Amino acid sequence: MKTILQNLKPYLYFYLRYIIFFLFVQIVFRIIFLIVYKDFDGDAGIQDWLMTLAYGMKLDISITGYILLFPTLILIFYTLIISESFKRILAIYTLILLVVLILALFTNLVIYRYWRTPADDSIFDYLSTPKEMFASVPTWNLLAIFLMFGLTIYTLYFQIYRKWVSKPFVIPQKKSVLGMILFFLLFPATIIPMRGGLGTSPINLGSVYFHQISFLNHAAVNPLWSIGYSITKKDKFSTSDQYYPDLKVKEFTNDLFEHEKSSLSVLNTKRPNVIIIILESFGQAIITELGGDGSAAPNLNSLMQEGIFFKNFYATGTLTDRALSAILAGYPSLPGTAIIRYERKAQKLPRLNHFLKKAGYSSAFLYGGDIDFGHFRSFLMMGEFEKIISDKSFPASFSTSSWGVPDHHLFHSLTEESDNSSPPFFHVLLTLSSHYPFDVPMEPVFEGTDRLTNFKNSIFYTDRSLGEFIETAKTKEWWDQTLIVLVTDHGSRVGNDSPSDKIRFNIPMLWLGGALNIRDTIIHKIGSQTDIPLTLLNQLDLPGEDFKFSKDLLSEDSKSFAYYTYNDGFGFLYDSSFSVYSLITNEFLQNNFPDSSLEIDPGLAFLQNLMNDFTEK
Repeated sequence: MKTILQNLKPYLYFYLRYIIFFLFVQIVFRIIFLIVYKDFDGDAGIQDWLMTLAYGMKLDISITGYILLFPTLILIFYTLIISESFKRILAIYTLILLVVLILALFTNLVIYRYWRTPADDSIFDYLSTPKEMFASVPTWNLLAIFLMFGLTIYTLYFQIYRKWVSKPFVIPQKKSVLGMILFFLLFPATIIPMRGGLGTSPINLGSVYFHQISFLNHAAVNPLWSIGYSITKKDKFSTSDQYYPDLKVKEFTNDLFEHEKSSLSVLNTKRPNVIIIILESFGQAIITELGGDGSAAPNLNSLMQEGIFFKNFYATGTLTDRALSAILAGYPSLPGTAIIRYERKAQKLPRLNHFLKKAGYSSAFLYGGDIDFGHFRSFLMMGEFEKIISDKSFPASFSTSSWGVPDHHLFHSLTEESDNSSPPFFHVLLTLSSHYPFDVPMEPVFEGTDRLTNFKNSIFYTDRSLGEFIETAKTKEWWDQTLIVLVTDHGSRVGNDSPSDKIRFNIPMLWLGGALNIRDTIIHKIGSQTDIPLTLLNQLDLPGEDFKFSKDLLSEDSKSFAYYTYNDGFGFLYDSSFSVYSLITNEFLQNNFPDSSLEIDPGLAFLQNLMNDFTEK
C-alpha cells in the first residue's frame, strides 16, 4: 500500500502545484489592476479590496476548472503509461494557455481606462482594424506593454512554472492504477469549479458583483471568463427576460411612441440641405448650458444663441457604433452591444438616408479614420450613402493622428463636398480627433500633461475646426438653404463618474443654419439620439412611421423620456423620474418612480419591447 501511495504522491503534488500556479497568476493581476486604477475605487478601504479578491476568486476558480480539463484527462492515461512525453505535452499546453490568459489580463488592464468596463467579446471587433485597435494607446506605451507582456510570460513560464511546478515533478517508474482511478473521477468533477459549485444555477458575472462602487465589481471580474461568457452568450443575446406580459408591454410602448399629428415648424423650406455633424466625446462636461466647463469648446457654446438647443438630450449608449445606429436608423442601443454588429438584423432597419434619397437628396458620409472599423462600412452601404469619404480618400502627404486624418482636414472636405453637391444634399460628418490619445496638430491651449488636460486640448482643436467651418459655411450660397445638426456620439469618458450615471449620457444637440426660421431657442423635452430621424423627417413632411423607436421632439404631444444603456444595464428618464437597472445583478441601482402610479416599470418594459423587436429581425 505504501508503494502505491508513493507512486501517486508525485501526481497529486504536481496537480496541486498546477492549480495554485494558475490561481496565483489571476490573483496577482487582480491586485495589479486594483493598484493601477486606485483612483477609481472611490476611496474604498482595505476591507473592500480584500472582498474584491475574495469575490473574484469565484471566477478565477471557474477558469482554473476549465484549464484543468486537459491535464486531468491526459493524467488518466499517463498514470499507466510511464513516459516523459507527458511533461512535454503539458508544457506546450501550459504555455499556450498562459499566453491566452495573460493576453486577456493585459488587454483588460489596458482598455479599462477607456472602456470603464471589463473586457468582453467586443475586443474582437477591433481585430479587423488593427490601426484603430492600437490607436488609443500611445506608441511608447504600446512598446512598453509588449515588453512587459513578453517579460511576464518569460517570468511566469520559465522562472516559475518550469522551476516550481514542472521540475519537481519526477514521473514514477511504476504504473499507478489508483492514480488512474482518481483522475478518472476528477475529470467529470472539474465541472463543479467550472460552474461555480453544486447549486442549481451556474456561476455568472453577477456572482462577483458585491459593491455599490462599480469599479470594485469590475475588478472582481475575471477578463478571460468575461470574454468567454460574452462569446457563448452572443447567440442567446436575442432573448430577454419576460418581465411583463407582452401584451401589456406592447400597450405601454405604443402609448410611449404614439405618433404625433402636429409639430412645431422650424424651417423656412421643406427641402433644405441637411448636414449632421457627429462630434466625438463632446459631452456634458464641456457644455456651459449643461452645467459643464465651456472653456474647451468656446465656438460650440457661443453658437447656442444662433439656433435651437435641445437641452435634455441623451446619448443612447457609450460608443460610436451605438450612436450611428440611433442617429441614422433611430434604433436604441442594446446592453453591451449595437445592432450594427449583427448585419443580418441591421439590414432590416429603416434608414434616414433612404427616405431622403427618395425625396431627391444626394448623400455623403465623411470620416477621417478607417471606414471598416466597427462595422461602419457595411452599415453605411446598407444605408445607401452614395459617397463615403474616409482616411484613404485623403492625400498620403496629410499628417495623420493615431485614429486617422485630423478633423480640420475633414471639415475642409465637408466644405468642398457641399460646394460641389447639387441641392438638396445630405451630408454626415463624424469627427475623431477628440478620441484618446488626443493627439492633435495644435499647440496646447491648456497647460498640463494629464489625461483631462489633453482631452480639453483635443476638444478645443475640434471645436476650432468646427467654428472655422461654420464661419466659412455662412459665406456660401448653400447656407441659406441648409440645416446643420450638431450632435455628440457619446459622453466623455474622463473623470470618475459612475458608468451608469445619467450625467455621462447627457449630451448636446444644436440645430443651426440659414434654413431655420426660429433661433435662440431651448427645447426642454427629454429625448435621445433615436429621436433625430422622426423629428427631422416631420420637418420635411416625409414619412417617418417606420422609425418605431423615434419620437418628434418638436411636437407638443410627444412624450418626454429617454432610454440609454451602459455595458451592464440601462437607464430610463421621465421629466421627474429616473431609474438605473443592472442586468448583471438584476436589481435597480436607482429608482425613484412612484410605485403607485405605474403598473409596470417603464425601463424594463422598454427593454423587453426592444429585445422582442431585436429577436424578430
